[in-house]
Amino acid sequence: MKQALIVLIVWAISGSAAARGQGPTERESSALGSRVYKLEELTWPQIDAFDRQRTLFILPVGMIEQHGPHLPVGADTIAVTYEANGASTRVSRALPDWNVVMMPAVNYGQSGANRLGDMPIHPGTYAIRQSTLRSLVADLGGQIAQNGFKWIFVMNGHGAPTHNIALNEACDFVSEGYRVTMLHLTGLFRADAAIQARGEKINAKTFSVADLSSFGMDVHAGVGETSGILAIRPDLVASNYRTLPSQAGRSLEELRKIATAPGWQGYLSSPARATAAHGKAVEAWWIDGFTDLILRAVRGENMFVHARAPETVPAAVAPILEKELANEAAFGAKLENWLVQRSNR
Repeated sequence: MKQALIVLIVWAISGSAAARGQGPTERESSALGSRVYKLEELTWPQIDAFDRQRTLFILPVGMIEQHGPHLPVGADTIAVTYEANGASTRVSRALPDWNVVMMPAVNYGQSGANRLGDMPIHPGTYAIRQSTLRSLVADLGGQIAQNGFKWIFVMNGHGAPTHNIALNEACDFVSEGYRVTMLHLTGLFRADAAIQARGEKINAKTFSVADLSSFGMDVHAGVGETSGILAIRPDLVASNYRTLPSQAGRSLEELRKIATAPGWQGYLSSPARATAAHGKAVEAWWIDGFTDLILRAVRGENMFVHARAPETVPAAVAPILEKELANEAAFGAKLENWLVQRSNR
């Protein structure tokens, strides 16, 4: 009976401590093996107790889009979430006095690869407008900033130029409007010469110069992405990837020609050449790069002076994306018109 009473007292004390906003206990943190937390699993007093100067938030942004007949439509979200989890663990080890808060991934992005094939609507793609994506990411970052936190890092798994530009703009708005640091890490990653050089070495270890040339621009559901999903979620890769013929384009114009041909299956490059071993190396490269960029930022480097990719829409796809943005604007106007008419009923 005495022992039970002691247990109840300890439970009451720990509960009241959490209610006072003392955050996760040391025992809870050590049980996790680090100070990495899932936002959705925390109580508000725990969040409120975090040191505003030594807490960083990571927001993964993915996409739901067709990825050929062999990869899941959530491939972008699956990959970037894996990378975000890996980077969060690495950052926590490097910054043991910091809290790392993982936000739930944004599953929906803008502009699916089906647009390359002049298919605005596709059964495998569920996208949102560029303005919606920009507002969504700005909304989330703005609320983090208004709660007094200073560090927000966006990791993005989708390559569409207008999608990436929306993320750049959302991060810049929050950074400038609230005097915090909100960075689109993927844009920095793709423009960083040293990081990209390490990626080229990984490719050269696995494939010959002739192989790499034969793959063309490996930008969607090809050898790279297929290798990545084979490494992290092989159960989601259809076995038919081994028999898919190569569809190599060495310029955006050539990719457009492939994508607009009758019967395009929604992939480029050579998924049949993919391997899990290559995917593991590529995913490690992304995790290393993201970790490096975060640590450089929190240790004082001004990341806003560095280039990001893309800064502009490539000329070869500009007409497609301009048409897409016009269609999005028309959809938005239709929605607003409907709301006005509804309010007048």
